[in-house]
Amino acid sequence: MSKLKLLVVDDEVDFAEFVADVAENMDFDVISTDDPTEVKTLSLQNLNIIVLDLFMPNIDGIELLRLLSKSKSNASIVLMSGKDKGVLHSAQKIAEEQDITVLGVLQKPFFAQQLEVILAKYVDESPQRKLGSFLLPSAKEISSAIVNKDLFVVYQPQINITNRKVIGVEALVRWKHSERGLIPPDIFIPIAEGNNLIKDISTFVTKTSIRQQAEWLKNGIDLRMSINMSPKILTDLDMPEKLSSCAKEMGANIKNIVIEVTETALMSDVVRYMDILARLKMKGFNLSIDDFGTGYSSLQQLIRAPFNELKIDQAFIKNIDTDKECKTITAISIMLAHKLGMTVVAEGIETESVWNILRELKCDEGQGYWMAKPMLPEEIEAWKDNWDKT
Repeated sequence: MSKLKLLVVDDEVDFAEFVADVAENMDFDVISTDDPTEVKTLSLQNLNIIVLDLFMPNIDGIELLRLLSKSKSNASIVLMSGKDKGVLHSAQKIAEEQDITVLGVLQKPFFAQQLEVILAKYVDESPQRKLGSFLLPSAKEISSAIVNKDLFVVYQPQINITNRKVIGVEALVRWKHSERGLIPPDIFIPIAEGNNLIKDISTFVTKTSIRQQAEWLKNGIDLRMSINMSPKILTDLDMPEKLSSCAKEMGANIKNIVIEVTETALMSDVVRYMDILARLKMKGFNLSIDDFGTGYSSLQQLIRAPFNELKIDQAFIKNIDTDKECKTITAISIMLAHKLGMTVVAEGIETESVWNILRELKCDEGQGYWMAKPMLPEEIEAWKDNWDKT
């Protein structure tokens, strides 16, 4: 297997050499330049990672992010700066809005170990990232996957941060392609939404997860089930009645089913969404506003819709131990939700440090790889027994 290729762009030659040495010690094939104008002449499609300084002469880091986006480069980015930390944070958001993966941000000067931890994220990730250009599945392939039952559901535990009790799980759809293996949901879900296939996927996930909750309930395991609802299907005014009937027929506990919707989903047709959400609540379902802080008119939606749970987006949670702004936003979100009588769930907990900070901030519940990865239903019971013993 060929080495992963890394580009360092920094007009501080000594610091660029330091970064290059760290990467080479991790077995990366490194290219380095102190002239950002040279980036235009490079084959960006062959790069895996770019370590980029924001403040440079002639072409700054923000301009280079725009160049990367236009060139459709699949390289992941590590942003660094020795100046304004606020600009560093803004640059990360700008990159993410352009679908550029940001592995991490570093405030100069930093230690070799800090860079190693970030680069290791890339090395440890799925093979799809390392393959560079990912061949997008067609709508026909997704349709066939639905018909052939190639989709399946995994469940990620949600845990009370104060007493460590397992509260529930979130249902997450997965697709195992016959030739390409697992295809990430963030790849196939947008394609499904754009080709009128998301309703079939949502129906499959909803029925499968409700059936699973009912089965666990029969076995004496009463777990809350959180189910994501695509904005594309929150248009059926009969949906609350259909969902209620489905849950009753399967013997599920409606009061322990949470319907998660995103803030942006509420923007297209406010009256229709409020109609559907209000009647779902009246049927006994719980409602969660997902990815809080990343959409629009968040405060207005908290007042308008009958939510009883708020999920803070992982973009804030992952960095609260290193990013002051993320920690502040998280703290304010928790305080706001509690003032409104809502439960707060943090998603994307990947380290014990983040867990401990959330406990200090009095966050109610959390989910993430530090506690448990998404699992098949048959794995949940054994995992829960082990977790309860810790």
